[in-house]
Amino acid sequence: MDVLSANIQFIPLHSENPMAAVDEAIALIQSVGVSYEVGPFGTSVEGDIDAVNNLIHNLQKSAITKEFLLNVQYHVGGDKLSNEEKIAKFR
Repeated sequence: MDVLSANIQFIPLHSENPMAAVDEAIALIQSVGVSYEVGPFGTSVEGDIDAVNNLIHNLQKSAITKEFLLNVQYHVGGDKLSNEEKIAKFR
């Protein structure tokens, strides 16, 4: 299995209740079965490359709010640390 790590930041624009929109985006992330960790400025995900890419696509196509910014950082490469390994010494 090819594993992909990403950090996703969903920023609703012109929303009367932006935190509810962020909660919906996080619920979508939680529903796809990838490993995730919610942080104050984004959600880190890790899983099968197709699952992570489909998640990003579904967020792009979502109707959570009329307008939003979607910032995604990918960690690619064959010999990378897992998300858990990256933060283990801080836990």
